[in-house]
Order: sequence, then C-alpha cells, then structure tokens
Amino acid sequence: KKYPSTMVSAAASASAPLVPPIPINTHSTANLASSLASGDSSAGSNSRLANTTACLPFVYGSVAFFQGKKADEYHTHKWTLYLRGANDEDLSGCIAKVIFQLHPSFTQPVRELTEPPFEVTERGWGEFEAQIRIVWKDPQEKATVVNHGIKLYPQGSTNMQPTKEPVVAETYDEAVFTDPKESFFQSLMRVADLPKIKFTDPAVQACMQSFSDEDDFQRLLEAQKFLTKELDQVKSRMKMATKEMDQVDNELRQLHEAKKAAASSGGRSQKHKVAPSGGHASKKIKSN
Repeated sequence: KKYPSTMVSAAASASAPLVPPIPINTHSTANLASSLASGDSSAGSNSRLANTTACLPFVYGSVAFFQGKKADEYHTHKWTLYLRGANDEDLSGCIAKVIFQLHPSFTQPVRELTEPPFEVTERGWGEFEAQIRIVWKDPQEKATVVNHGIKLYPQGSTNMQPTKEPVVAETYDEAVFTDPKESFFQSLMRVADLPKIKFTDPAVQACMQSFSDEDDFQRLLEAQKFLTKELDQVKSRMKMATKEMDQVDNELRQLHEAKKAAASSGGRSQKHKVAPSGGHASKKIKSN
C-alpha cells in the first residue's frame, strides 16, 4: 500500500525532492492496511493512529499573463492564484475549503472555494502578497496558512518591463500530520489514486510543472556534475598558487643567501686592512 511521504514539512523550492513514503509505526499501519484491503472503514475510523506521521505534498503559486499594450493601465495583467497537488492530484478528499485573501483594493478580497480547482483569476496592475488558508476535512487538524507574492514581472527584473511569456511563481510544500485520525489517514491514502485535476484555463495548465523522483534525481546529477567541475577548477587554481608560492619562497631564499654572502665578504675585507705607516697617537704639547 502506498503511504504519503514522511518528509519534514518546510517550504522549499520547486525542486524539492519527493522520497519514497515510509510508515513510522509498522504495527498500526499494518492493521490499517489490512482494514483498507478488506474494505472495513467503520472500525476505529475516528480513532487516532499512534506513532504515525503522514504528509500531503502540495504546491501553491500564481501565473500572470501580460494583456498587451491595448490593456488599460489598471488591468495590465491577468493572473491566476492557485493551490494544487504536487502533480495535479485531487486534494478535495482531504481539504474542506481553501480561502484566498487578496489585496483589500479588490471588490471581493476574500474568496472561499470548497471544491477544485482551487484557483482565483483576476486582472490588475500591481504585485502584492496574498494569503492562502487551507482548512482540512478533519476539524481537529489545524488549518495551514501560507503566503504568496503574486509576480507580474520576471524574477530579477528591475525596470518592470512586461514580457510576452507567462510569469510563473510557485512553491512546493508539505503538510505534516502527526497521529492523524484513521478516516483522515485513509483520505490521504487515496489522493494518489484519484483522477487529476486540471485548471479552468488551458493556458494556465500548460505552465504547470510536475514534481517527481526522476526529475529530482536528474537535477541532483546535474548539480553533482557542476560541483565536481567547480571543485576541479578550485584544485587546479590551488595547485598553481602553491607552485607560485614555492617559486617566490625559492627566490626569497636565494636573495637572503646572497645578502648573507655579501655581508660575510665585507667583514673579511675589513679585517685585512693595514694601518698607515707611521701612524700613532699624537699629543699636543703646550709650550711656555
């Protein structure tokens, strides 16, 4: 039976890895697997699974499209703010509702959705930070709140020049559940088997990327190659620097030996100097 990943929950980049899921409590999960296999979901469905941790990967973000020069100054971009499964899974079995909190300048700044796709599409002219609150179907689980900055311009852009390409900004995250109720845990189990959810706008769907073990493995390989190349270059520079330092030390040693030899030769010539003939200490004699 597949289990949700048990990685630590933390916001990560789009390249965050997905590892093979691992059940922590083999006794309780084994009993649960047996119950699921037999189709018995009544017994203990509201009881908590002790020493069991599960997590649900999800992605939140935004896609913005420039509307062209004909658009008025207050509606320069069309954007979609969303919450989705890491690979577009249907999360409605675990999520009761998603609440999007937009900028207060919008006519209806709070949008509440109870079924997928969990998305809000608007038009505007400025970037702002939105809040996304995920309310889980188990009311005893604390709601998950994340913030996302809606981007209208490419990352690193300083002149605020629009681009014809869609501007995508999204973050991979994981919600971690400790000792969840058995019924809620079963909902987490079924996420991977449900049909995929697509966005309302096909243009938005085309911008979505997937998060898979194979993709992460390839990225790790590329990163390893890059680091190996950088390390080789550093070693080469260090080797060259060591060679130059040895050459400088050798030149300094030769200079020191030359000075020492010159000083020694000068001392010997002073010892062999002969006093002038008739040279003697003289005294002045005062005559009366």
